[in-house]
Amino acid sequence: MRHTTLPDELDLIIEELQRAAKRSQAVLITGGLGPTLDDLTREAMAAAFHQPLVRDAESLQRIEAMFTARGRPMPPRNVVQADRPEQATAVRNDWGTAPGILLKVPGPNAQQDCLLAAMPGVPAEMRPMFEHLIRPHLLDSGIQMCRTVIRTFGYGESEAERLLDGLTARGRNPEVGITASEAVISLWITARAASAETARSLCTETELRIRERLGMAVFGEGDAELHDVTSDLLISSGQSVALLEGAVTGGQIAMWLAEKPAAASMLHESLVLPVWEPGCSLDTWPQFARDLMTGYFRSHSCKWALLSSPVEDQRAPGGVSVRRGMVAVASAHELETADVSMSGNLAIFRQRAARTALNMLRKRLQSARSV
Repeated sequence: MRHTTLPDELDLIIEELQRAAKRSQAVLITGGLGPTLDDLTREAMAAAFHQPLVRDAESLQRIEAMFTARGRPMPPRNVVQADRPEQATAVRNDWGTAPGILLKVPGPNAQQDCLLAAMPGVPAEMRPMFEHLIRPHLLDSGIQMCRTVIRTFGYGESEAERLLDGLTARGRNPEVGITASEAVISLWITARAASAETARSLCTETELRIRERLGMAVFGEGDAELHDVTSDLLISSGQSVALLEGAVTGGQIAMWLAEKPAAASMLHESLVLPVWEPGCSLDTWPQFARDLMTGYFRSHSCKWALLSSPVEDQRAPGGVSVRRGMVAVASAHELETADVSMSGNLAIFRQRAARTALNMLRKRLQSARSV
């Protein structure tokens, strides 16, 4: 129903816990269970529901044992981590020192209680505690959910929504949400049904419709990164790529492709060229790059090359700043360029340009594989 982020202020946390319990059957709380003075979750839960804090003996024993196992003395302040509201249950923490807290209070109406579950904020502790020790206490809604994430590049949010033609309508099952990050558009498909099989079927059907409508713009699923998908295609096809990066990408492509040793092995050569040659402007760069590639492939054995141009900053009419640049993908037979000039948030210019070049190569590799 709601996701709320709060500062470390006791009164605000108390008020929000009280409001949340009146509208929900479950409230999941993360963070604020450490030993320092700004860790206020225990105190807020007790005050919100008019209970004293008590020290849980078993929790204290486990915390002391954790420090002993680490060969370190327990700081006196850590004893507060064993505190809980009087009517609450401590949740053991097998991954850290802070126990979780389960507290059941009057809920939205006389027939419903609300379960408050407090967990550590550290993800490595919170996630397993939720999966193993909190989740079993939550009510079974009888609804199965399936979620798939489709990753795309090449369209903006509004254009992607136009092409999806109603798939993002609110109230639809599955729901399709759109998020954008550094020019990558992610489509979150969430299906709900009485059975897991039906939910998966709904997800799959919508995913196929998205792929049909967005075509080659779809590059992966889940948390796939465009540079990983492209490098995997290079590896599987046994083809190498050279990088000649001007100021537009400035080594960004090389940094991404060098993250994995297997991908780096497909990197034939990488050069960063802040200045291509004296007098090479953005307008003359495409022809200069074409001439350069004609000779380059005669003396180098790689299959592909990715290039980026110098950068030119301009002021458009109305005072808008525009950063101009180009990228290209080349083979021994042709060179394809793309204009990556942009205004607006120039902080993502280099990442967007690098992804554009990688995406051009990715589409060529996928097209060749499907033939």
